[in-house]
Amino acid sequence: MENLYLIELKDKNELFFKIGTTVHRYCRFYELMKPGYQIKIIYMIFGIEFYEALNAENKLQSVFKPYIPLKKFGGYRECFYPFDINIYKNILNNLITSHTEIAQNIEITWH
Repeated sequence: MENLYLIELKDKNELFFKIGTTVHRYCRFYELMKPGYQIKIIYMIFGIEFYEALNAENKLQSVFKPYIPLKKFGGYRECFYPFDINIYKNILNNLITSHTEIAQNIEITWH
């Protein structure tokens, strides 16, 4: 099962979104913090079938305006200028048929 996420990354110079999938709940985000970004989960859906998650990720990434971060990291080409979250959610409602749970507006910090 996959988890589809929309996160906000920011530091003193940048603020942008990243759309992606991961099999881990939160480990991926700690890796993204290494370049110095603060991370907030804007919207994350857990427990999606692999092909459904991949299809949704590709569709979403084709809709929004790409952003290239100043710092490079794995997945940096899956970043976007901030956009209206409601558009994102509406697209997801048409693409995702089942999931186990949703997380929203969660700040990720080191423990």
